[in-house]
Amino acid sequence: MATTIGLPTLKISFEKAAAEVASRSKKGYVAMFVRDSNAQGVYLLNSTALIPTGLGEDNKKHILTAFEGSDRGEPSLVILVVIAPGTEDTTALEGGLKAIEKYSIDYLAGPKDVTDDEMAKLVKWVKAQRALYRPVKLVKPWKTAGSNDMGIIELDESGMKDAAGAVTAAAYCARMAGILAGIPMGMSCANAALPELTEVTARTTEEQIEAINNGKLILIHDGLQAKIARGVNSLTTIPTNGNQDWCKIKIVEGMDLITYFLRTTIENSYLGKFPNTYDNKQLLVTAISEYFKYLEQEGVLSPGESSVEVDYDRQLQWLKSQGVEVAGLTRQQILEYQTASWVFIKCRGRLTDAMEDFEIQFDALGYRVAGVGTLAARTGAQKASVEKANEEKTGTETLEKEE
Repeated sequence: MATTIGLPTLKISFEKAAAEVASRSKKGYVAMFVRDSNAQGVYLLNSTALIPTGLGEDNKKHILTAFEGSDRGEPSLVILVVIAPGTEDTTALEGGLKAIEKYSIDYLAGPKDVTDDEMAKLVKWVKAQRALYRPVKLVKPWKTAGSNDMGIIELDESGMKDAAGAVTAAAYCARMAGILAGIPMGMSCANAALPELTEVTARTTEEQIEAINNGKLILIHDGLQAKIARGVNSLTTIPTNGNQDWCKIKIVEGMDLITYFLRTTIENSYLGKFPNTYDNKQLLVTAISEYFKYLEQEGVLSPGESSVEVDYDRQLQWLKSQGVEVAGLTRQQILEYQTASWVFIKCRGRLTDAMEDFEIQFDALGYRVAGVGTLAARTGAQKASVEKANEEKTGTETLEKEE
């Protein structure tokens, strides 16, 4: 009979009740592609001074945009992939993707003249990496149909201009990836300023709301400067085990960071290094608990709501699957029972979101003013909630003379 052991297995499951976890505890890593006849290869750049001198001037300028970040922070590393010119096939891009699989990447952007075939390869690669708990996210231009995936961020802008002229969405993806990677813990990218842009795609408020609800990352202009409207990914269909806020870049970034911590901690410090005893399982529980405490202290996890424990339900399920008679076992005996090479851990936590939506009521000098302000477009559900609140407070009018 053939064996079915396979490779050591790591399963990290974000279930609905326990999906909200850590925010950013490190500055992010960006990977980007450029095409050039010279200096082809992979470069790890933690400074603009390290940009290869043999590249064309346009490529050098393009690479600089990934370093810029925003007023909230910059990426700590740019992984530059220089591939051969030519868009007749995807061979060069696929070779570049293979070369960077060994690196930790938070955000990825394709070439500024990325083709549809190359975008399909990028999407497929990112999905494959995420399935292996390597939480890279792709920033790509939106096309006729959204990707509907929380690991894919789609920039839908066709009217961008800077001092030099028109800017395509594909060319701006490296800049956007750098912005997202540089956002620190406790913050989102909503309302992040883009001072280099003089124009963005013109949309009415209703069109902005529709675009956001359709999973499009869009920009707005308040008359003074361009800004990111709200940080959303392309996810529009929430999984049965998911939460509504999985469509927000900040929430997914937190989930990805906790995934990265769990994967690297287990693989580097535990996998194959300890006997699989209850006491050693508790060592891992303690390590994760300490990390969660740190996140609570930093205001990333809601204080007092995070927990880590050996997963009793999965222990019990596994024992039953192995034919173990569990009827006479106590809860503690089940928790301490030997489970071959398997370790079952349950984590819980609540991720705190950033301040993005505001409702403010102000009473002054005989007038009652019920107002709602938000720095980003509201969803339909939020708008309905606001309208109901206004009706409960002052009737149908938002400015009402008091008797």
